Amino acid sequence: MDTAIDRALARFPREILTRTPTPFDHLPHAGARIGLDLYLKRDDLTDLALGGDKPRKLEYEVAKARMSGATVLVTCGSAQSNHARLTTAAARRVGLGAAVVLSRDDHLVFQGNLLTVYLMGADVRFADTDDHWDLERHAHAVCDELRANGETPYFIPVSGSTPLSCLGYVRAGLELADQIATARLQPAAVYTPFGTGGIFAGVLSALRARRIGCPVVGISVNRTVDRCRESLDTWWAAIGELLDLDPARSQGPIEIHDRFVGRGYGDATEDCLDAILLMAETEGVLLDPVYSGKVFAGLCAHQREGRWQGNQPVVMLHSGGTPALFAYHEEIRAHLVKRGVEVPDI
Repeated sequence: MDTAIDRALARFPREILTRTPTPFDHLPHAGARIGLDLYLKRDDLTDLALGGDKPRKLEYEVAKARMSGATVLVTCGSAQSNHARLTTAAARRVGLGAAVVLSRDDHLVFQGNLLTVYLMGADVRFADTDDHWDLERHAHAVCDELRANGETPYFIPVSGSTPLSCLGYVRAGLELADQIATARLQPAAVYTPFGTGGIFAGVLSALRARRIGCPVVGISVNRTVDRCRESLDTWWAAIGELLDLDPARSQGPIEIHDRFVGRGYGDATEDCLDAILLMAETEGVLLDPVYSGKVFAGLCAHQREGRWQGNQPVVMLHSGGTPALFAYHEEIRAHLVKRGVEVPDI
């Protein structure tokens, strides 16, 4: 479909890093278990280095980096950062170096995402901080070091969210709108994770541009509702400016929920682990304990509370992150045992 927003989006250069569209799957077994007509947008199946949402964002940032003459991509995140994995992979795909600054946190184990960044040859540094949002100053210090050594670094912030990278999820939202139309659905709601807010703002912008007016529901993985709304307002305005959208355009019905965060970012709550187990044993789809597991936990909780009717289609975006499962093996094993699964002591 060629619309004004599609034409505006086409003005921005991007480095194609993955194959799209990603699948839009009906989940009859999980849906029957919770009493919903459930659909899943499979951004876990982007094909760069085990997939996830970041390649869509990085397509725009990497294009800008190459145009600026960068030789190294630099970013930061938690020890099990999906963004670090996929920024490293994107750098390798286009022939650039990669440097990542990671936090020394509870999941600093040579598993999952951390294993992959070493495997792909990233320059890995660690910072002693409990807050991975505080890592950017350490990453900027690495940029200074690289410049002193003759490199041209290009810095990408935590989670990869910038006004430019949000365009990746405008594109994804337009893709989702086309898939919803092809399936002839009138969704009761679309659920997405809410971390920095780039996914939520991009998808929301696209759905509203395509006149899909259902509630868009964000499940926070790290921040309070007030901070999430501040982020949304920032990205909403930035996307509008880039794409020449009416700054007074309506966001329509939105919801952001912060009661599924648990103790903090990356906390695999009991509800999250139950949601991961339910999806795995009904559909063979693996969710992660940081993002998608919490989104599905939120969706399931809303359904238990009587939010949606059983014949209403509800759409969830799976943003990937599956490699992190392996770094959470102890929590997952304990949860399986708690739920009566006989797991060998190995």
